[in-house]
Amino acid sequence: MQFRRRTATTSLAFQRLYAMLAKHAIHSWRNRIVTLVQLLLPAIFTVFACVIILTVPIKETDPPALWLSLDHFDEPAVPYADVGPGSVVRQLANSYSEVAARYGQPVAIGAGNVDEYLLEIADRSLDDYRRRYFVAATVNGTDGLRLTGHFNNFGLHSIAISLSLVDNAILHFAGSDRYRIEATNHPLPRSANTRTNDAATDAAQTAFMFSYMVSFGMAFLVGSFVVFIVNQRASNAKHSQFVSGVDAAGFWLAAFIWDLVSFAVPSILIVIIVLAFQTDSYSEWPVFGCVQTTEFL
Repeated sequence: MQFRRRTATTSLAFQRLYAMLAKHAIHSWRNRIVTLVQLLLPAIFTVFACVIILTVPIKETDPPALWLSLDHFDEPAVPYADVGPGSVVRQLANSYSEVAARYGQPVAIGAGNVDEYLLEIADRSLDDYRRRYFVAATVNGTDGLRLTGHFNNFGLHSIAISLSLVDNAILHFAGSDRYRIEATNHPLPRSANTRTNDAATDAAQTAFMFSYMVSFGMAFLVGSFVVFIVNQRASNAKHSQFVSGVDAAGFWLAAFIWDLVSFAVPSILIVIIVLAFQTDSYSEWPVFGCVQTTEFL
């Protein structure tokens, strides 16, 4: 075999660069399992990010309606009083007691005054009064037959609950046990400002999750580039190459080119994965062009 010496500066530099690139290629091929894991790790994290984005629910509907009842409170007490003679007053009071027993603990105070009874509870323990006593009732038969519902205005929903108990007590008193009146609090539709803020919050959370997962995977790839350089420095392979004629420019340029190619492979895979999952805000094309407006009613 005949050898031809290269003395030109340009050809010699290209030869050294080619040799350094061949060295990186041989090292990657010998450690192909590790190299494959390094290249596929960002793509795997991107798949996880796309799956999370597609599975996380987005707040697009109004909150559900809530049934106004004493079931939402812890051991509520419902005091009631029956004032006036007659069995009809007792029957109506008993009907109210049976309806209140479905949701709380009825407290019969006889012919006493409900307001005075509640004031005594508040003087003894204001916290207990606000936590347990929300509604009450008075059946008065002295001047006709009246059923008066009381409510604690500390809770804005207590007036609707008190009215619901009064209506159900009258319905139960009339003998209609098969039916029941329910008070429902349906929330107002969200305003345009609220919908815009919710959409912006969801978009920010989605963007943060996607960027965090992809950056986490790319960080592993970038960190792996240093391993080969450090191993060459530790094993004195870098020193041997410099002694053999490799200059610093060719050594680091080859390392940069090889790392750039290694970085480009998972970057292309990430773009393909995002397009395959059709993730909103990342797979729409064109990105710029027309502006879509949404009217909130």
